[in-house]
Amino acid sequence: MSWGQIKLRPADTLFSRYLRLKIGHCEVCGRKGKGEEGIKGLVVSHFHGRSNENTRHSEENCDITCVNCHRLFHESPAKYVAFKIKKLGEKRFKLLTLAANQYKKRDDTLILIYYKDKLKHLN
Repeated sequence: MSWGQIKLRPADTLFSRYLRLKIGHCEVCGRKGKGEEGIKGLVVSHFHGRSNENTRHSEENCDITCVNCHRLFHESPAKYVAFKIKKLGEKRFKLLTLAANQYKKRDDTLILIYYKDKLKHLN
């Protein structure tokens, strides 16, 4: 499955589902998700892009946004930086940036096991 030019792996889909169920609303404007599970219309916004394996499935790197707020962050990256610093604080923001610039070997099997377990405990 893909979204635009991004190839979504099964680990991405599970991670997205977990975060959207956990948060359930846009962290920027507060808009609630729709649909049976309350997650339709919400997306996972990666501060550091998906190409960074070290932060690809990091909850600190990702924010739940509605489509409009996600577009806003893409159109105005400075607003996303300000939002992220306010959310994490300066120290955690710097640690996240450091983590994004470090190498990590891809391990989708471990990610799938971890987030399947986390999903079980959400209910």
